[in-house]
Amino acid sequence: MEEMNELFYRDPYCRSFDAVCVSCEKTKRGWEVILDDTAFYPEGGGQPGDHGTLNGIRVLDTRRIGGQVVHITEQEITAGTEVHGEIDWERRFDHMQNHTGEHIVSGLIHINYGYDNVGFHMGDILQLDFDGEVTFEMMREIERQANRIIWRDLPVQIAFPSEEELSVLEYRSKKELTGTVRIVTVPDADICACCGTHLKRTGEVGIIHLLSCTKQRNGTRIEMLAGNRALTYLEGIADQNTGISHLLSAKPLETLKAVTRLNEMNGELKYRMNGIMSSYLQYKVQAMEESEGTIVMIEDGLDSNAMRQLCNMIIEGHKAGICAVLASNDAESCRYLIMSSGMELKDICRTFNQKLNGKGGGRGVMVQGTYGVPASEAMRVLKSEL
Repeated sequence: MEEMNELFYRDPYCRSFDAVCVSCEKTKRGWEVILDDTAFYPEGGGQPGDHGTLNGIRVLDTRRIGGQVVHITEQEITAGTEVHGEIDWERRFDHMQNHTGEHIVSGLIHINYGYDNVGFHMGDILQLDFDGEVTFEMMREIERQANRIIWRDLPVQIAFPSEEELSVLEYRSKKELTGTVRIVTVPDADICACCGTHLKRTGEVGIIHLLSCTKQRNGTRIEMLAGNRALTYLEGIADQNTGISHLLSAKPLETLKAVTRLNEMNGELKYRMNGIMSSYLQYKVQAMEESEGTIVMIEDGLDSNAMRQLCNMIIEGHKAGICAVLASNDAESCRYLIMSSGMELKDICRTFNQKLNGKGGGRGVMVQGTYGVPASEAMRVLKSEL
């Protein structure tokens, strides 16, 4: 691991500082500025690099390159210049909340189930990959344990054990480490080698919420949020649920029951409507005379299944050799379904798609899709050329 003597390690709560620009080089991604000391954390260990300003110049990213902490800036800073740095503290604190929260969750999963964290990505949602199966019930238990660790407001301890101490210390690490090893300990939750920035106490994490667990190769991926991200997400969920509860006249903790009942009622209505639709289509087809010619009709309100059902009835009832049903999407487009009693329709479909700004296709005796013209215009063209 790197030497741990930079300001962001000595004082991870440092928001502003003064330093001297050692070098500045122009690159494709901006100016690469190196300082004699810095509170800007460079991307590493799954944690993004810090943003902020140097003498009012925006720092777009921070990375460690060749052992040096490099600040990617929008403008040049002359070597030898004294600079005042300002960290985007809201962003950094968010990273510290979520990184510390990740330690708690990963450590508890290791303690409870013996699984190792084999992947960690801190995007808008944190992704944690483990080398074993974690069920939804297991995930919820880990979430409960993690929040108990937060409520106890335990100290987050940073140590640099000697080689002898490391040789007998059981700690999590994704790879073999040499040199100075930084150990982060959350009592009763985690002991892990890590180069990131962390909170002083678990209480500052605020809250941990685990969103999902999905099978990932031979293990499990858990998505999680901590701190302000988790609070914002849960506020959004609560607001959505409150709106749903008002619409359904149900108590907030009974919305699932109300939606389940609504879904059952919707299924019953669909079943009845399908029966009514079938009767309507049968009545409409029975009124037609038998023919080997072509029928083109507009039937707004039909979905794809009903359009197919109508064409089937017409073809099987020998009412036409080719049937085209159109249904308006809006004033400028429509859906189409064309069926024949035996004619291959692929070429016909391509021809009308070109003429009517259409999309779609099929094979054999049925094609379907959309036309980028009103249903009335599509009907006129189909009737004259089909």
